[in-house]
Amino acid sequence: MRQKTIKEPESLYGIALHSGQNCKLSFLPAAENTGIVFKVGEITVPAQIGLVSSTIRGTTIEKDRQEVQLVEHILAACYGLGIDNLRIELSADEPPAADGSALPFVKVLKKAEVVEQDAEKKVFAVKNELKVESKEASIIALPYHGFKVSFMVDFPKIGEQFLEIEIKENTFVKELAPARTFGYLSEVEALKEQGLAKGASLDNALAIDENGYVNEPRFEDELVRHKILDVIGDLALLGGRIQAFIKCEKSGHALNIALAKKIAESL
Repeated sequence: MRQKTIKEPESLYGIALHSGQNCKLSFLPAAENTGIVFKVGEITVPAQIGLVSSTIRGTTIEKDRQEVQLVEHILAACYGLGIDNLRIELSADEPPAADGSALPFVKVLKKAEVVEQDAEKKVFAVKNELKVESKEASIIALPYHGFKVSFMVDFPKIGEQFLEIEIKENTFVKELAPARTFGYLSEVEALKEQGLAKGASLDNALAIDENGYVNEPRFEDELVRHKILDVIGDLALLGGRIQAFIKCEKSGHALNIALAKKIAESL
């Protein structure tokens, strides 16, 4: 498999989920073996597992005191389209939330035209079972010939959701990319006091109250689909294609990143 980048620069604008600030995001082509690289001002922050600085309500990477927050949806879009090399310029340290899913990023990247390069893709093939646990949550990587993810969640007012899916471009774009981030209305004020969710709205999130969904879900099991999207985005920080069966139970960003580090150390 050969590496890919985009042919033409493309941009999008929008409000960031946590900061509430307006941000311009520009996707630019990158040379072979560059990887995915964010740039804020004059500082470049590569999308690398070793640069993760926070996993609270999203995945943050940091270099030279410059943070880039909530990178997982963009990285999932890149992974889903097979993009290995990309420069991403931001006017702020948190990208636009768009509609809360990866689909707007997928559409812009497709408009930019994904093109093949000469170099071979890097592959991270899991050879032995790897597991990370925390209380009731766990995430396991098993040897597998492709890339498959299963996930079980159990949320108040919604209940259990389970999905097992093979990660290929067509399934990613149709079945996972449209799944939005979600949250409980009861948590919004507390999050805002922590400086989070300042830009959250029904336009960029699936909201839940004591009666269930507030706005219309795109899938009956949208929550678990978004959780799988997050797994893909977090594991994309490895910087290559993944060959593994990832089994998740109630896990989140912290366990995703811990597993990604275990995978990197095992190879």
